[in-house]
Amino acid sequence: MYQQPSSSNGRGVSIDHPAIQRRLASDVLLTLGASALSPDTLWQTARHAVTPSRSLRIEFSPAANQRIRRASQLLASIVADNEPVYGINTGFGHFANVVVPPDKILALQKNIVRSHCCGVGDLLSRDIVSAIWLIGLNTISRGHSGVRIETVQAITRSLEAGILGCVPCQGSVGASGDLAPGAHAVLTLLGEGWCTVPSGGTFVTMPAAEALAEIGMEPVELGPKEGLSLINGTRLTTALAVKAWFEGRYLLRIANLAAAMTLEALGGDRMTCAAPTMQAHGHPGTIECGAELRHWLGESSELSERHAENHWIQDPYSLRCVPQVHGAVWEELEHSAAVLEREINAVADNPLLFPDEEVVRYCGNFHAIYPARVGDSLASAFTTLASISERRISQAMRAPRGHLPTFLVRDGGVNSGFMMAHVTAAALVSESKSNSFPASVDSIPTNVTQEDHVSMGPIAGMKAVRNLDNLRRVLAIELLTAAQALCLARPYKASRRLEEVHGRIREFVPALDDDRNLSDDIELIADKIQQREILPE
Repeated sequence: MYQQPSSSNGRGVSIDHPAIQRRLASDVLLTLGASALSPDTLWQTARHAVTPSRSLRIEFSPAANQRIRRASQLLASIVADNEPVYGINTGFGHFANVVVPPDKILALQKNIVRSHCCGVGDLLSRDIVSAIWLIGLNTISRGHSGVRIETVQAITRSLEAGILGCVPCQGSVGASGDLAPGAHAVLTLLGEGWCTVPSGGTFVTMPAAEALAEIGMEPVELGPKEGLSLINGTRLTTALAVKAWFEGRYLLRIANLAAAMTLEALGGDRMTCAAPTMQAHGHPGTIECGAELRHWLGESSELSERHAENHWIQDPYSLRCVPQVHGAVWEELEHSAAVLEREINAVADNPLLFPDEEVVRYCGNFHAIYPARVGDSLASAFTTLASISERRISQAMRAPRGHLPTFLVRDGGVNSGFMMAHVTAAALVSESKSNSFPASVDSIPTNVTQEDHVSMGPIAGMKAVRNLDNLRRVLAIELLTAAQALCLARPYKASRRLEEVHGRIREFVPALDDDRNLSDDIELIADKIQQREILPE
């Protein structure tokens, strides 16, 4: 019998579970240290951790192995000299000037992990925890951390077995590293705390000591500086920002699709996204999103030809300004990718070892301001996409051309149609607006003011991921309303590509003839978006 931790605090009720499922085949190979690790590769790899049947193999380039060994050799010589060096034979933070005697150096590294396990709140998803480790291993491969090759191999072995610690999402201020989340992740290596493992086509939660024993692995005995190196860095902040960026790129494509479908259903003017107009604006994002709208709309359709017969001068801004508004988000995503790639490949440790010069240097590379600013930017960007989507939904509730029934339902009054679905979209957008105040402009000094300016990066990242989820649901509502509008416009048809998407939506959700519970429809389409079944990746 094992204790199943709750999602909030790692404690819970007893459950039975089988032994860890041993995965024999490798689905993905990640080689670290040969070249820069891109945000795309990082997240494509990390998200395998949420699929029990998928496995991971990690290798290090020969150059990376050499760098790791040289750094650990320098560290060994520093320990032998017995000179005070921060984090090796001194205390941490405010205790930086407290020298630790040689016989307690190893206890120091175990204690920093245990003492920093102060996280609270819901547990991070396995993909985020996996990304934290992959970023950490990539940092170690640069050869400035001093982590021994034996410890790296132990980490790799546990990750390949799918063993990931239960890491609470709250407790880091995003400077001096994401310490509490890092400590909870590392605690599993020590054979302490709780972890999740693949078993029987799902994931089960069990004590870390039991999980390690199942793969014949002893708990790791941390060497000098290893505890500090393994919990230091911007790993949680960066992992959250990468997730938001990766998923956000896809949702922008969904937003372009939803906008095109709404524009078609409401009789919007294709001139809005004409190539010469986009080129005249000049912004790469406008040009890119305008081209995607044209892809969906085509040159004309039965619906557009029907509406061309009516006198109509200009569309509302939520239809007319789609390329510009969506384009600005496209450019923020492009900028974010560059920042995140640099951060993923940064050495965000302290102190840093330089074997070529045989010196140790202190620094503040662990300050998470760069990925924190990305998280804040993306939280705002997702709100912008959700906000203009909600405006398009609102337009559909009483179509400007008057050719659709109010709230997109026949026999209005008896039926309320999509009235409250629009209200839900409005609520999600309002919540996202509240989440869009930048967390990174805040700072609370900690550690007796030794750490007197912090990034609040994890808060920024969590808000970005929350707004991402809100955006997914708002876009699901827009797709449902646009699909309903196309049904009501029959016998006239939309463009060929939009009709294909409409047919896909109808495979999951029927048209609304009479009122029903729309919550299930919204969540189903939001899930189909997440699973890439509305628009293939």
